[in-house]
Amino acid sequence: MHSRIARNILYPLHERLVGRPTFRLLRELERSQWYTPDELRELQAAKLTHLFHYAANTFPDYRRWFESHRFDPARHGPFDILRHMPLLDKRDLRRRFQSGPKRPENNRVREMTTGGSTGEPLTFFVDPLRSTFDKVARMRSHRWFNVRHGDREVYLWGAPIANKRQDRVRTIRDFFLNDRLISAFDLAPHTAQQYLRTIIRFNPACLFGYPSSLFNFCRLVENEGVRPQFRALRAVFVTGEVLDDQQRRTLENFFNVPVANGYGGRDSGSCAHECPAGGMHVTSEHVIMEIVDADGQPSPPGESGEIVITNLDNHATPFIRYRTGDIGRMLDAGCPCGRGLELMDVIDGRRTDHLVAADGTLRHALSLIYLIRDAEEIDQFQIHQRSDKSIDLRVVAPNGFREDTRARLLDGLGESLGRSLPTHLEIVDRIDLQPSGKFRHVISDAAQLQ
Repeated sequence: MHSRIARNILYPLHERLVGRPTFRLLRELERSQWYTPDELRELQAAKLTHLFHYAANTFPDYRRWFESHRFDPARHGPFDILRHMPLLDKRDLRRRFQSGPKRPENNRVREMTTGGSTGEPLTFFVDPLRSTFDKVARMRSHRWFNVRHGDREVYLWGAPIANKRQDRVRTIRDFFLNDRLISAFDLAPHTAQQYLRTIIRFNPACLFGYPSSLFNFCRLVENEGVRPQFRALRAVFVTGEVLDDQQRRTLENFFNVPVANGYGGRDSGSCAHECPAGGMHVTSEHVIMEIVDADGQPSPPGESGEIVITNLDNHATPFIRYRTGDIGRMLDAGCPCGRGLELMDVIDGRRTDHLVAADGTLRHALSLIYLIRDAEEIDQFQIHQRSDKSIDLRVVAPNGFREDTRARLLDGLGESLGRSLPTHLEIVDRIDLQPSGKFRHVISDAAQLQ
C-alpha cells in the first residue's frame, strides 16, 4: 500500500471506525512535548485529581483509604496525596480490584493479562483512552525519527494471535495500514533468511521489536556472510527488554540507522521513548514516574531504584504507584533536543533470556511465558535451563495443581524446545529472589554458552 494513501485516507478511517481520538491526541502531544516542566506538572496535577476522584468513587478500597487518611481530592494537593499513598504490586492489585467492579460498565474496555518480568499473572482492564495514549506516544516517538503513520513498519514481535479469524482480520488490517508482523518466537538460520527476504521485499521505513530478537536476527544473517541493504529504513525501535551496548552497536552497524529505545509494559502503559539526541523521555502527559529505594522512599535524581508508575489515563483499572519491578533512575540534566519531558534511564530489568532448543536453535522465552501464565492455578513460576539444555520448571500453586495442567505444560515445553530434552516440573512453596534483589522468571545457563 502506498504510504500516502495509508497515511491520509486509510489510517484516519481506521481510527475513526474503532472510535479512537488518535489524531486529536497526537496534535496535543506534539504541542505538549515542548511544555516547560511546570506546565507539564500542571497537566499531571489536573489528571491526577480526576483519577483520585474516580478511584475514590468507584473502588471501595480506595474510598476507605481516602476516608481513613482524611485526604480529600478536592482540597488537598494531588502530589501530596500521591506521596502518602501505598506502593502496589501485582498481588496488591489483584486483591484490591476484587472489591471493585468485575468489569467496568464501559463495554469498550479491553481485558488484558500480563505475566511481566515477575511471572505473576495479572488480569486487568484497559479503557480506550489509555489504549489511544499508548499508541499516540509511540507515533510521536516515531516522528522524532521522521517515521510517520502509514509508513511501512515491520514488527519482529511475539504477541500470539488467539484464533484463525483474528489472524485473518489482523492480516487484512496490517495490509491496509502498511504493517507486517513476523514472529520473534522461532528464530533459526532458515527462518532468519526467510525474514530477511520478507523485510527486503516489504522495504519498511522502520523495524520494531525485542532487542534480543533483532540482535539474534542480525547475528544469524551475518553468520551466512550476508550484508543486506535496507533502502528505505530510517530507524529501528526496540522495547520489551533492556537494550545493552552490544545489542545497540550490532543493530546500528547491521541496519545502518539509529536505534531508539522504549520503555513500558502492558500493565504500566507507554512510559518513555528515546529521542535522536539520546534522551530517554518520560511520557509525562500520560504517566507519573517515581524511583524508590529498597525502603520505598524516593531516590534522588541520578540514583537508581525501582521504577514506580502512576498511569493517568486508565480509569478502568487504576494503576496508582504501581511497582514495576524494573530498575532505573531519573536524570536531572536537560536534553539537547529541548523537549520539556522528564528524562530517565533504564538500568536493569525486563531482560528476557532465550532458551536453547534440542536442535540448538534459540527460542524466545516469552513463547513459554504465554503458555504458563494461562494456567489459573499458578501464582508464580520460574524456568531454569541448565547447561546440558535440561529444563526445570518450578511453580507456586497454593490452591492445588491439576494433573491435566501439568500434562499441558510439559507437552507445551516439549513442543517448543524438543521432546528429547529432559524436563522436570516441581511444585514449590516459594521462589527466592536473585542476589541482586530481582526476580528472574527465566534463567538459561545453556543460552550463555551460545
